[in-house]
Amino acid sequence: MNHEITPGTACRAPLFLEKPWIWLIFSLYYFVPVYYMKATTETLAFLCGAYFLFVLMFLWGARLNQKHVWKAIVALTALFFCVIPVSPGSSNFFPYIGFLIGFNYSTRTYLTLLFGYFLIIGGVQYYYDYPVPMFALPAISGLLSISLWGHIERMRYSHRTHWIQSRQEIQQLAVIAERERIARDLHDILGHTLSSIALKAELAEKLLKQDKIQEVSEHLSDLHKIARESLSLVRQTVSGYKHRGLSGEVIQLCEKLRQNGFSVDLNGEIPSLSPRAETALILALTELTTNVLRHSNGNHCKISFQLDGESMVISMQDNGCIKSITPGNGLNGIQERLHALAGDISAQISNGARFDITLPANEMIQAH
Repeated sequence: MNHEITPGTACRAPLFLEKPWIWLIFSLYYFVPVYYMKATTETLAFLCGAYFLFVLMFLWGARLNQKHVWKAIVALTALFFCVIPVSPGSSNFFPYIGFLIGFNYSTRTYLTLLFGYFLIIGGVQYYYDYPVPMFALPAISGLLSISLWGHIERMRYSHRTHWIQSRQEIQQLAVIAERERIARDLHDILGHTLSSIALKAELAEKLLKQDKIQEVSEHLSDLHKIARESLSLVRQTVSGYKHRGLSGEVIQLCEKLRQNGFSVDLNGEIPSLSPRAETALILALTELTTNVLRHSNGNHCKISFQLDGESMVISMQDNGCIKSITPGNGLNGIQERLHALAGDISAQISNGARFDITLPANEMIQAH
């Protein structure tokens, strides 16, 4: 009756399976009828030998899996028919048979076998006419109670095993989702920064050929700065953005815009968000800031935070000249992350480009 237990889990096998020999203490009832009968030495030797076989068959059956446990059940039943003509103590075999059928078979099969053994007990009682307290009563009560307990134990054990398997599957899916998130975030971050590094390096190479050492030095300094910022962003992504927080990131993005010739207005109160919402919003604002620096020809940017009923709206607008917005991998990645939070992003062209990010208010963390 071997049942595989996943290593490291809290799903313990029933005590009956871990230490089956413990339950043999109850099998000593087998010898009680011998006290009331006149048994010869040969009879006693036969009964002791049969009991020894019973112990071996039971311990064997306790270690068989569900596919082969029928062999032990049939063997114990055959042994019962060999012993019953000599002693009614063989009724003691039925509780052990009952547990094997109760623990190993489905409800329908279990009830069918249980009914069949009731018929066997009734037929044997009628044929041998043993005293009811000596045979029928212990056989029926033991078979019914122990088999029922075994079946309940089967359902509990099965439920526990399935619960552990489900939990492991959920954990595996969470790991896969986290890997996909990190891969997507790294793609969004490194895709833009590596493009900037390639552009700066190309310009530096051209300026070097023209012997413009001072300008080459400035580009190399920018390359160093971009590389350090990229490394910081990668670390932040992997660690879940538990660094400067949303406020620090927004201030850093505003400073980046100002260093590139934009005036910036920051309106509204920057909220405290759950870690997953904070991560998604930081990446979204980083992506939008990169788009402004790359595609906008304006000189002003406005970032605002406001609570609108059951939603929180974060807007980013510039005054550049743009005719259309074509979503790429960056914007698609933002939308996927926001959808996972029941949020969204919308874009419109009105005196520049405007992006509105919507997040459910329940992602906010209330200040204490």
